[in-house]
Amino acid sequence: MEIRKSKRSLRVALVLGTAVAGTALVGWGGLAAWNAYTENAGNSVAAGTLAHANGLSCVSSLGVIPTSGTGWCAATISVSNADPATWTGSTNTIIIANTGSLKSTFTLNLPAAASGGLCADLTLKVTDLNSTAPDTGTVINTTALNSAGLTTPVSLYSNASTPSLSWTGGGVAGTGTGATADTFSVAMTPGTGFASDYADQGTSCTFGLLFTQTAA
Repeated sequence: MEIRKSKRSLRVALVLGTAVAGTALVGWGGLAAWNAYTENAGNSVAAGTLAHANGLSCVSSLGVIPTSGTGWCAATISVSNADPATWTGSTNTIIIANTGSLKSTFTLNLPAAASGGLCADLTLKVTDLNSTAPDTGTVINTTALNSAGLTTPVSLYSNASTPSLSWTGGGVAGTGTGATADTFSVAMTPGTGFASDYADQGTSCTFGLLFTQTAA
């Protein structure tokens, strides 16, 4: 009888010992999970701005060619009652400044063919301030206003000390010099047929000048 009790006590002791040992192992494993951390916080991306000023107060329209409102600027040249005996041409300037934060390229073209019977006997010429290579200063050479080629965009140089097709951002509206801007002279003159073409009397010619800016 004593032997049986001893064996039973031994089995109970072994079971309890095993349970305690298992609990100790589990507990020790939990205590061993030490950690250290670093975090690179606040990662972000902010987009630059794409904008330009045409003159002092007309600002660009983003993403849409304007037909009114923002980006729809005043006419550069407006002549009424032109007399072939006295009118020899009209000239005005357009100042374009890259007022956004992004470097940009610019082009100029007629957004649509010039309209009106007088266009065949009028010419357009556009120049800029530059005379240093790679810019010769001629943007659009003297061309009849009814020429289809005027709708093809022409790349524009900035007025940087070395003229560049990539305009620096941060320009100021109305300032037409430097790496952020340029000043363009627009000249409209009568063609050789204006004084002798009687069909021109009472007719007109209307056209737009479209400046397009693209982030570079």
